Amino acid sequence: MATIAAGVAETPRRPAPASLPLSTKVAHGSGAIAGGSIIYLRSLMLLFYSQVVGLEAWTVSLALGIVIAFDAVWDPAIGHFSDTLRSRWGRRHTLMFAAPIPTAILCAMLWNPPVGMSPGMTFAWLLACAMLLNLCYSFFEVPANALTPELAPGYHVRTNLVAWRWVLGTVGAMITAFLGLGWFLSPEAGAVGQLVRSGYGKLGIASALLMLTAMFVNAFGTRRYRSVLYEPPERTGGWRQSLREAAETLRNRNMAVAVVAGALAGIGFGIRTVLEAYVATFIWGLPASALLLTTVAGFVATPFGAIVGAMLSRRFGKKPACMGLFFVGTILVNTPLLLRLSGLFFDNGDPRLLPTLVGFAFSSAVLYYGGFILVSSMIADIVEDAQAKTGRRSEGLITAADQFIQKLITAMGTVMGGMILTLIAFPPRALPGQVPAETLASLGWTFLTLVTALSFLSIAVWKFYRIDRAGHEARLSALDVPEARGI
Repeated sequence: MATIAAGVAETPRRPAPASLPLSTKVAHGSGAIAGGSIIYLRSLMLLFYSQVVGLEAWTVSLALGIVIAFDAVWDPAIGHFSDTLRSRWGRRHTLMFAAPIPTAILCAMLWNPPVGMSPGMTFAWLLACAMLLNLCYSFFEVPANALTPELAPGYHVRTNLVAWRWVLGTVGAMITAFLGLGWFLSPEAGAVGQLVRSGYGKLGIASALLMLTAMFVNAFGTRRYRSVLYEPPERTGGWRQSLREAAETLRNRNMAVAVVAGALAGIGFGIRTVLEAYVATFIWGLPASALLLTTVAGFVATPFGAIVGAMLSRRFGKKPACMGLFFVGTILVNTPLLLRLSGLFFDNGDPRLLPTLVGFAFSSAVLYYGGFILVSSMIADIVEDAQAKTGRRSEGLITAADQFIQKLITAMGTVMGGMILTLIAFPPRALPGQVPAETLASLGWTFLTLVTALSFLSIAVWKFYRIDRAGHEARLSALDVPEARGI
């Protein structure tokens, strides 16, 4: 305990309430609006660059896979740098204020590739813009995420703060979806809205402005907490000492569980991200307006998921609740496609099809978002578990390191998505109704089998996670950490 006490004594503390004010929750959560916008845009990128711009699907997936792989490498480095940074602006906010403007500029560039470039130049444009965009956004996202366990150390207080970030993150995705499918990608002269190039450029600029605003609201809205947040001691060792400290922090059983579970889920997420737009457009035959309804149904489910997740967490604990939510959610989200491939679902054009898809999208999203919120809270709980063993608070490293393997594996899944389209000979620049039935069946069964199996495997791994409420609260007491930060 001497190490723990020494580490805690370096930072002056003030009495803190057991909850955070609403203004802090909204300000902190607002930063996730930018992340939600980026995630939604990423789901359209393969469709845009392959079916609209004209690159081969496998080259687009390769570029996205490379970007995500590099993103995975620099995230932990940024997290550890943020953990040890000493600045009058604070170890988190210095980076959070530097990132928004370049992030917005690069977002606008990514969705406005110059017309007439060769395939090689277009590939280079995609790779460079996407990589620099992710790098700049990581300088905001990693320290912003690291604020969550710092602002809300308490077991349930933390879950509540995480829920605000998830809810507002889906608000960002929903706004972007409305701007895209409901406005900029609306049909032109009978064309399919998702295949109109000019709309994507306008969507990229509008999303860039949304991200810029959200990131600055987060940075300015939480800046007042600098005086009560942990300040790292002066460093005496070089980069080798820094690497040893990072390795010591990450040698944690619960961290290993989170990494493996996230890796399995990441492959499935990568495949789902790049192929879901294909399933909706070509298997379900949905126009942009109908696709918007199914997308919004998932977004609207987020606050309900937050409520359900919190209720089940208080009743059963975070781990059992998240495993149950993911299990049932996986069954629901894949049921419509399974029924269609089995010949037991409504045909395209049936008036019952869209309401049924919307209902499944909403109900499965309630369960999935509840599970995602609990997983984020469980990973944040590893911070105090590691601090009790090392004497250091490493929120940035831990929250980013969990993303390390997930992003590497998501890159693999993203590449696999493009490879699947190539292997099944999915035609480029295709229109709904023109793709052979056997090709659509191959797409559906491959997609369904892979994402379902990977999801169930990920759920099983969480069985080995060992942090519960009693253990977490005992650590908070030993470390003299308040339930929530005050000012």
